[in-house]
Parts: sequence; C-alpha cells; structure tokens
Amino acid sequence: MARHAHPPALRRRPAVAWRSVRAGRLAAVGASAALALAGCAPDAWQPGPQSSAYLNQVERVCGTTRLGELTISQLMNPGSSLYSAYFVDMTSRYELNRITADDYVSGIASTFNTGRESAGIRCIIAQKKP
Repeated sequence: MARHAHPPALRRRPAVAWRSVRAGRLAAVGASAALALAGCAPDAWQPGPQSSAYLNQVERVCGTTRLGELTISQLMNPGSSLYSAYFVDMTSRYELNRITADDYVSGIASTFNTGRESAGIRCIIAQKKP
C-alpha cells in the first residue's frame, strides 16, 4: 500500500495557493502604504530646514504641554510607541501655510480629544511666525 493517500500533485496545491494569497496580501499592504504616504505633506518624512526648525521649536518650547492625555514630546518622538505621524504632518502643514490655523486646531483638537483652546494648541500656535 502507498504511503501517501493523495498523489503528489494534490499535496502541492495548497502550498501554491498559500503563496499566491501571501503575495496578494503583500501587494495590498504595499498599495495601502503608498496611498497613506501620498496623503502626507512631503516634509513630514523629510523635513526641510524651515519646517525642521519650527518642529524643533515646538518640541523644545511646548514638549511638556499636553494635548489630551499625551504630551507634545510623546507625539513627536519617533522612538515612542505614542508617536503620531498625523500630528507631525499636520503641524508641518500648518507651519508651511498648507492648512489654515482653524483647520489645524480642528483636526488636532478632535484627534487628540482636547479643547480648541487647550494649552498645548495655544503653545503650538504661538510658535509660528506671522
């Protein structure tokens, strides 16, 4: 009697199917990442000198100030599990006049569950040069 109940060709099919499923998932993840990055300000990933200076100033002056439950330093530190690319992107867009102060305040206040007049938001707004 044969050792295997199924012919070898049938045993290999699940592995081939699994590889195509895995390849499909990898393609979907790659496409999702590309779409997510496309919506961010270009300087959110490679800050220019002007934006870097502003972001550094915000972290230095406002870092211990809270936005909801988190400090601004926690949101800006890429090594932190609390890092927020959204916060850095929005702050960069605000500094470069790509969004209005009202849009910035609305987005940050709703995302981080804080008041529009919170100390953290006031501190960030105060750092921008007119």
